[in-house]
Amino acid sequence: MTRSLTRALFILCLAWLLPGLIGHAPWKGVDASYFVRFLALWQQGDWLLPGVGDEAFPPLYLWLAAFTAWLTSPFLALHDGARLASGAFVAVALFFSARAAAALYGNDHRWPAALALLGSVGLLLRAHEMNAYTAQLAGVAIVLDSLARLPKEVRQAWVLAAGLSVLLLATGLIEALALALLAGVLPMLMPAYRQPAVLRSLLAGLLAAIVFGVLWIAVLWWQNEALASALQLQRWPGWGNASGINAEYAISAIPWFLWPTWPLAAWAIYRMRRNWRAPTTVLPLLCFVVLFGLFTVSIHPGEDRLLALTVPSAVLAAAGVMTLRRGAAYAFLWFSVMLFGFLGLVFWVYWSAHDLAMPARLAQRLSRLGVADVGQLRVLPLVFGLMITAAWVVFLARLERSPYRPLLVWSAGITFIWVLLLTLFLEVFDARLSYARIGETLKNQVPQKACINARGMGPQARAMLAYHSERDIRAIPVKTCNWLLVQRKRRQPGPELAAHWAIHQEIVRPGDREYYYQLYARQR
Repeated sequence: MTRSLTRALFILCLAWLLPGLIGHAPWKGVDASYFVRFLALWQQGDWLLPGVGDEAFPPLYLWLAAFTAWLTSPFLALHDGARLASGAFVAVALFFSARAAAALYGNDHRWPAALALLGSVGLLLRAHEMNAYTAQLAGVAIVLDSLARLPKEVRQAWVLAAGLSVLLLATGLIEALALALLAGVLPMLMPAYRQPAVLRSLLAGLLAAIVFGVLWIAVLWWQNEALASALQLQRWPGWGNASGINAEYAISAIPWFLWPTWPLAAWAIYRMRRNWRAPTTVLPLLCFVVLFGLFTVSIHPGEDRLLALTVPSAVLAAAGVMTLRRGAAYAFLWFSVMLFGFLGLVFWVYWSAHDLAMPARLAQRLSRLGVADVGQLRVLPLVFGLMITAAWVVFLARLERSPYRPLLVWSAGITFIWVLLLTLFLEVFDARLSYARIGETLKNQVPQKACINARGMGPQARAMLAYHSERDIRAIPVKTCNWLLVQRKRRQPGPELAAHWAIHQEIVRPGDREYYYQLYARQR
């Protein structure tokens, strides 16, 4: 591989990773949920086991978020700086996934593994929001790399211990314990792990991880922390009130979440079916099976918990893409070109409706959905959008033949679509999905030192409105507060309030058809 191609692939990874991490307020859902946890750590200083209320959470992700927020505080907003932690963990996962593929299949599989990981559809959004499961993603990649290199590089014990420790501090005990057990049974499954030096290194890594885990649990116990919450045991059957097998949900989500890595991984397994006792086949496949099993038995699984599955499937996909038949490779390549070309065209049609009010019917629909500033041309998004589209066309025109060209086109295409989407519509998404505009309204209407009683809203909305408005919003009503903020559902009767409350302003989030806010002022 030439140095210029390596540089271009590195730039592609940065182009996929950086856009979306900064430049917007925390969005509703997972992004805002973890930012609320981060605010609790940032404001209250509960570094050992941060959480909101009675909900504790493993600290590793929030530790790094606090560091990146502090490091970038001179030039980035607090939420942008904290969200960089996700980018850091995904970068670690890309690096160690590439190393694992190189150890298993050869150095020419390094970049295909990284491209397969960043090309996974399910990773795209989750990697660009505040999400502690990106730390789990990094931990799985570190463990898989250490186990892949162990038969040839026996000094991988510290890497294995580090990966298991990352898992323990990222999302709890069970995932770390499961992969530690997987590492422990490898000598019984494959001859490559039965060599005395490999066995000693494997044992040393597991012992180091166990010592770290025992010390961590001892510190938590010494500080009277809730161990079940600290180790995330409530997510598993036997803890709490819920239980059940979620295999149906997992099977329905994997085809799109792991696209296009799963068909490439399946092809690789088929091609290597005769080497069923070699690490090249068994190690990533077993890792995938163990993580899939954990997902199916966990309580209330979400898409973010599928992130860990992207690492072993990407490593296998790296082997699969290099052995694709010519017909399949061309079909994959042209499918990628047509799909992302069509999506790019759709985005430009919606841009025309938003900025130029053409076509008129689509522009009217956007207006009915609450999209602001329809019909007003924005020059900078237009210029940067044209540059991004031109770069995509030039990339396709100058692309050279290589075994992993189809995967490269897919990964570059998903990067093109993501960057174009954010360039043309980031302001629209930020207005619809964040609490920033509501908070700005409160900041303009309520005096700086006044407090606001909150009614009808959850802790996430209350914390985010307090952050954006820089006002004291109370969950428990205080008689001395002269302002009241009520979250209401549409088509429901209004709240019964005392006579001294008078409506001051109604605040509507663009496009929100379910909720709106009413700000009341106390009458003198």
